[in-house]
Amino acid sequence: MELRQFTYVNQVAECGSFTKAAAKLFISQPALSNYISKVEEDLGVKLFDRSTNPLKLTYAGEQYVKRANVILGQMDEMNRELRDITHHMTGRLRIGFPSERIVYMLPLILKPLKDRYPGIDVEVSTGPGNQLIADLKAGNVDFVFLPYWNPIKDVVQVEIVQEELVLVAAQGYLSENCFLDRERKVVNWREVAKLPLITLKKGHALRSSVDVLYAHAEKKPNIFFESHSNMLSYRLAAQGLGVAIIPEITLELMEGGMEAEVYHLSVTPVQWPVMVLYREGCYIGEVEQALLDIARETMQAHKKKLWASFAK
Repeated sequence: MELRQFTYVNQVAECGSFTKAAAKLFISQPALSNYISKVEEDLGVKLFDRSTNPLKLTYAGEQYVKRANVILGQMDEMNRELRDITHHMTGRLRIGFPSERIVYMLPLILKPLKDRYPGIDVEVSTGPGNQLIADLKAGNVDFVFLPYWNPIKDVVQVEIVQEELVLVAAQGYLSENCFLDRERKVVNWREVAKLPLITLKKGHALRSSVDVLYAHAEKKPNIFFESHSNMLSYRLAAQGLGVAIIPEITLELMEGGMEAEVYHLSVTPVQWPVMVLYREGCYIGEVEQALLDIARETMQAHKKKLWASFAK
């Protein structure tokens, strides 16, 4: 059994096509097709259903890919460990981010990491948080950055920054009774909770946090619109269609200046932890530790810079 067969089968499964997979693997389509057929013959099972377009894994193929990802992940960890032993800082890091968060976090983290370790290849993936966690557990990514606070079996969670959740609304949208401290821009949450709400759909981590805030206020959300992104929620709130609760990073992502007013939900900031997740037992060498340290340092420094700009 050759290690490359795991890579070849995984690539075909990912692309759903021998032609597309062959292009990514830099081999001819007939050579790849024949190779996969030989693997199936040796195993005595069909890995792919060739009657579908795109190609689909059979049940045996699904089990094969699941095991192959574990083996490839272990090989990556071994290579990283050997890399550190020989002080040749080369190798691969696979990092996952939610779709909006990648725009904000990746530029802050990637440049200092590549400056320090130019020989490291960084592969980045994005998707919903639950999919990223599934990919992490399956061995498809090495590290995932996202807001999370519930324990996950066999997964280590390291906090890198506390991120404030803020309220945004159009200028003049909030009446006087909506404030605890207007000068400091602190709202009276029990009053604000009565207003039309623009929020994310069920299943998002932020939506769960928003639901908790309403439960504490003993209020039922007056939902005006369920959005698919925090940036859209911000834009709709800026148009006076309701209020939105968003993480502070969304303020950084918005272009064209601050169209909406930004308020604190409480005298004590309402925050959630942004974590980096990795598999228990994952090898943490010099490069991996540098990634964690750089993420923590840059995110905390940028948080201070962000709020300093609002104070001007």
